[in-house]
Amino acid sequence: MSYTVAMPWKSTQTETYWNESCADVVEVFGLPGGKYTTQVNPDLMIFYFKSEKDAALCRILLSEKIL
Repeated sequence: MSYTVAMPWKSTQTETYWNESCADVVEVFGLPGGKYTTQVNPDLMIFYFKSEKDAALCRILLSEKIL
């Protein structure tokens, strides 16, 4: 079972915005593969967490950027 956190792409976002957002996730949860995996499509960046608690923490961490 996985718990998802989705972050939408917006035309007003800068490269720095995405670098900082991804760096925040890596700093807290490590590289993809351990606690989470990711999927990227033209509309969203999706984080799939193994733990509901980690997904909740990620939602808080990215609260101003997620759906």
